[in-house]
Order: sequence, then C-alpha cells, then structure tokens
Amino acid sequence: MESRQGFDFIKLQFDADGVLQNPPALDELKNSGATDIIFIAHGFRNDENDATGLYDRFLTTFREHLNNPVFSSVASRKLAVGGVYWPSKPFQETYSGSVQAVDAETAEKEAVRARLEDLKATVARGDQKPKIDKAIALLDQVGGSRDAQDQFVKLALSLWDNSEPDPTEGADRIRATDGSVLLDKLKVPIIVSSGGPRAEGSTMSVGSEPAGTTEGLGSMFGSIFGRLGQFLNLTMWYVMKNRSGAVGAAGVAQAVRGLKTAAPAVKIHLVGHSLGGRLMAGCAKSLAQTNSHVESLSLLEAAFSHYGFSSNNGKGQTGFFRNVIDRQVVTGPLIATFSAQDKVVGTVYAVASRLASDSVQEVGDANDPYGGIGRNGAQKTAESVSSALHSVGTPYEFQIPKINCLDGSGGLIKDHGDVANPFVTYAFASVVSKT
Repeated sequence: MESRQGFDFIKLQFDADGVLQNPPALDELKNSGATDIIFIAHGFRNDENDATGLYDRFLTTFREHLNNPVFSSVASRKLAVGGVYWPSKPFQETYSGSVQAVDAETAEKEAVRARLEDLKATVARGDQKPKIDKAIALLDQVGGSRDAQDQFVKLALSLWDNSEPDPTEGADRIRATDGSVLLDKLKVPIIVSSGGPRAEGSTMSVGSEPAGTTEGLGSMFGSIFGRLGQFLNLTMWYVMKNRSGAVGAAGVAQAVRGLKTAAPAVKIHLVGHSLGGRLMAGCAKSLAQTNSHVESLSLLEAAFSHYGFSSNNGKGQTGFFRNVIDRQVVTGPLIATFSAQDKVVGTVYAVASRLASDSVQEVGDANDPYGGIGRNGAQKTAESVSSALHSVGTPYEFQIPKINCLDGSGGLIKDHGDVANPFVTYAFASVVSKT
C-alpha cells in the first residue's frame, strides 16, 4: 500500500467498461481500517503520471488544511484514498492554421488523419474500426463534396454508438443533422461568454481572460480540415463522456457497495474533476438504483450539462443525474465548483451548443441550453444554492440536501485544471468535516 501525503493510497485501475483490473486493490481498501475513504477521479489525461500528479497536488493542499485546529476532528480520523485511473484521452482546446496558406491546409489535413488513426487505435471497437478507415479514405474528397462531408461525419459519429442518450447535452440533435450542415456551422466564430458586463459586440481571442468579456474560438477553424479537426475533438469528448459514465456506474459504484457491505460505518467521499466529475455523478446515479448512499460528493469543474440535476430543463426534460437528488444519495454535503474562467468546459459546450442549435449568437453561459455545470453551476435546479468559493479560513455553512454551487470566477479558480489550489481543497476539507 502506498502512502501519499500521509494518506494510505490505493490505485484502482479500470478499463473502458468499468471493470476493475486489479481486484486486490479493493481488498486493500476494505482492510485499511479507514474511517473515511476518498474516491478521487481525474478527467482529461494522457497517462497515469498526469493523474497521479493531480492527486498529489490535491492531497498536498488538503493535508495542509488538516493541520489547522479547525479540522482537528478530521485529522483524528483515519482517511484512505482510492485513486481512480481510467482510460481517458486529452482534450485539444484549439485548432489553428491560416486559411490562406496551402501548407497550413495540408498540415490540418494530416492532423485530422493522425487523429482518426489514433481514435481507431485507442477508442474504436472492432466493428467501428472499418468505419474509421472509410472516413480516412474520404479525406481527399471532403474539400469539394458535401456528400463526402455527410458520409465522413456519419462514419465519425459511429463512435457514439451504444452511448446512453442525454437530450440535455445535444447529441441527439447533432446526430439528426447532415454532416455538411454541422461543418458549415463551424465556419462562424463561436463566442464564449466570460461573465460580467461587456461592451456590446466585443470579442476576444482564446488565451486572454479578463472578466466581463467574451472569447472567440479563433476567427475560423481554418480550412475544411480545421473544422473536421474540431468536430473530431467534440466526437472524442462525447466518447470519453460515455466512458467516464460507464466507469462510474459499473466500476466505482460496485466498489462503493462492496465497501459499505464490508464496513457499513465507513464514510465514503466521492471527488471528481472534469469528466471525473461526470464519472462520480454516474457512480451516484447507479447507487440511487439500489438505495445506496455516500457521505459526500464533490464535483470540481465537472464536465456535464448544467441541467444534469434539474427536474425540468425548461423543455420538459429531466436531468441525466436527477435521481441522485430525488433519492438523496448524498447524506452530507454535495458541492459543485464552477468558474467563468473554465475555458475547457466553456469551449466544449460552446461547440456542442453551436452544432445542436440554430443560433449563431454567444454561447456557453448560464442561458445556453447546452451549457456545462463546471462553467455555470447547476441551472434550473430548485435544490441548487450558489455562493462564492470561500477564502481559506472563512467557514462554510453547507445546505443539506442541496447542491452547493461554489463560484470560483475572478481568480479563485483560474482555469479548468486549477482544482488543487488551497481554496478548492479548503472547501473539500470543510465538506469532510461536516460528515
């Protein structure tokens, strides 16, 4: 058993279907003698080292808080950590290239080819691989043929087969639209709100983030291949979204049930970053089906719909994770951090919104029908309460059972990956102290 920052740390390695690859690790958790077990899950990552680095940073600042007498009751408990490792892929935020340069167009084309080869090798299942080969063969035709564009997009979307439907995330509307139409929508600059007041019509480029302005995702996505690259990025994101849900619902939920059966008094704390937040929400949703419970749930810049917990998103649709609220799966605090500076969640939902709707106006904020919880907090959810993320030392009064949305905009959460800073881990220490 490893020790990280003074905590017993056990790696839990899952495959894409949520099957635990090292079952003895679960026995280690059961035999750890812990009063509290923290399950923590990463989001977009390239490899195990990236995920481990996130966990180390998070546990470092969390441990520092436990040295504060305010948290002496937590420090006196025996905490063990189950680090969740699942096969995710990195999210590419931007695609660049000059629309005038022939060599840039060639580079974009080759980048799309490489992305398809990677998706075929690392994501596609056996019956999907021939379809990706056909998509690769169409690269010489898509520039001048709308039929070829339609075929290309349909073949790429085969990677979404067998995914769970979630109408609040726009996938059904995207699949129902011709591929050439989807690619046309990506010709127009996508504007992502950064929150706060702004001058009418003002825009800004990705990379600068002062509050009260907006971000344009490039003036264009370059050639047709730049737009295909952005579409493939979104395609990969939907695949990872489904994969994270499967790992949470099938793998982590089973581990939680096993621990609760072996030691009913143990306190379980679920923590997830980015798509790891969706993974933990998926775990909680699965637990609701068997009336199982956990003591806390912390969603850190989570990458799923801001209507995920809603009983009605305004169109009569129930959020994908609504039963977590209805069944009161979380007996203690449930928190969800969000930030206007979360460019990744803002970007992926801005692109999804553009493709799923007819609007070409500003997208990504709380009024967007396809916005993300890590960008905007929980929307159209009666059980949601919002407040600013607290400075260290300022006590929290969490409402239970409510979704306590903590706004880190303005510098407390500087970007999508900024979830191991002292403000975030102070909130988590406060969560644990309330259980």
